[in-house]
Amino acid sequence: MPAHFSPAHQRPVHRRQRERLAQRGWRALDRAMQRPSTYRHPAGRIRRIETHISVVYLAGRYAYKLKKRVNPGFVDFTQARARERACADEFRLNRRLAREIYRGVVSITRRGGSYRVATTGEVAEHAVLMRRFDEQEIFKALQARGELGFAEMDALAGQLAAFHRRSSRTPPRAVFGSAAFVQEQMQTVVEALRRETGARLPARISAWCGSEGQRLAGHFAARHAGGFVRESHGDLHLDNIVRCGKRVLMFDCIEFDDALRWIDIASDLSFPLMDLHACGRQDLAARLLNGWLQRTGDFAALPVLRYYMVYRALVRALVAVLKTRDQPPDEGLARAMPYLNLVERMIAPQRPYLLLCHGYSGSGKSVASEALVSLVGAVRLSSDIERKRGRPFAPIDSRPLPAEAYTHDSIDRHYDLLLQLAQQVLLAGYPALVDATFLKSAHRARFAALARSHGVPVFLLDFHARVRQLEQRVQARAAASHTESDAGPLVLIRQLANEEPLSAEEMQRTVSFDTEVPLADFGRLDYWRKLLRRLCEPEAAAPPEVASG
Repeated sequence: MPAHFSPAHQRPVHRRQRERLAQRGWRALDRAMQRPSTYRHPAGRIRRIETHISVVYLAGRYAYKLKKRVNPGFVDFTQARARERACADEFRLNRRLAREIYRGVVSITRRGGSYRVATTGEVAEHAVLMRRFDEQEIFKALQARGELGFAEMDALAGQLAAFHRRSSRTPPRAVFGSAAFVQEQMQTVVEALRRETGARLPARISAWCGSEGQRLAGHFAARHAGGFVRESHGDLHLDNIVRCGKRVLMFDCIEFDDALRWIDIASDLSFPLMDLHACGRQDLAARLLNGWLQRTGDFAALPVLRYYMVYRALVRALVAVLKTRDQPPDEGLARAMPYLNLVERMIAPQRPYLLLCHGYSGSGKSVASEALVSLVGAVRLSSDIERKRGRPFAPIDSRPLPAEAYTHDSIDRHYDLLLQLAQQVLLAGYPALVDATFLKSAHRARFAALARSHGVPVFLLDFHARVRQLEQRVQARAAASHTESDAGPLVLIRQLANEEPLSAEEMQRTVSFDTEVPLADFGRLDYWRKLLRRLCEPEAAAPPEVASG
């Protein structure tokens, strides 16, 4: 997103002169690119798509993207060398996430008064060559048809996490992603919106952006110092993601501005999350967020994530306003209002809570809780996964851990880790769900104390099934490969023998669930109705009175 847009009449004379010189021959080239005879392959009926800095020509099985000979203020494409370099950068950078689409950079040559693609002659222009894809498979189109679901979110989470793990982490300028730089980017967008809307941007939004930026300065600095500012995509909205079989491809990244691409990976993730919220798909946003967190372990991204989502929404609002400059003044504000309303909801005071799974291995708590967090927007902490994760972005080893990982001391230390992560989630303003057995009263008491210290409600979710069903599930899981859980039949026997029952005080905060139901039931609100009612009760907002052990 450019930080500043300059109307043509406000640009310096020398810039307008350069643009006029650059436009020579553009109309002839543009007409030629719309003729099938220009291409060396069957082109059929050619479609032309224009953006503010590019033109794409859809010709047969391919697409050709040319940089327009313009200088809108945030990038200067009036020089041929700059356009060629931008094409090379676009090809190189987008191959990271969409190798199947990006095929190369081709020259467009001129002989006499005619133009041809990739032939001999005087080079008149360069274009990014792409293989066309089915535009009906773009995420925004899938969402419009009601076909965007958890499978696409899981694929996106996996591929985005892998991309962020291997992305370059040495910015060309140290200032990129720093606290001061992030705050300046937000302030630039806020000021532009205030200017373009005639100062009708709600004061509470601009006030929140300023105060929250200051409050998070330490988090931004820690992320910057920790190497989480990486060469990302930068423009990852739903129109730039396409389904390709069981995979997803992310295309059209930011190539013209290093500052908009070298960002905190949390900022990269925030764009599809914001877009999903804007579409009213909070369930898909929660699925994507939890999938990414499960694969990365980067829970430290949560404190800054909402700030970045607000930034993305304000950028979209600004773009909506700028696109209507030639229309009545209220038209731009009307188009921006859905994003501004979303910002209002995101900056409203949050009401987190703490949910603790309770149940034996094989009780179905992991499958059920994974479905629950997508319905309520909570962040799920999986005991099985975090036990096998050494540090954020470290690969998770699905092989069984040695016996010493399951001694009493080791288990206590593991619950200490889960407690720290749960506190991190709550401090960031998100509801937390901890997926562990919680069969020991001492472990439950520590999490109840955490909830009391933060003034948030806590509930125990007691998942149960018949012992025979537990045995069958554990045996089936033990026989499967690539599973996070190490709990086998012997572990279940020990759990059954050593469980410490819930106290009377704990039972007051317990909601029970029978998991001997079809898997599809876990994804239905009716299954969770008892819990949802408890979460909506006025007393749920009060500090809980749960036994301290």
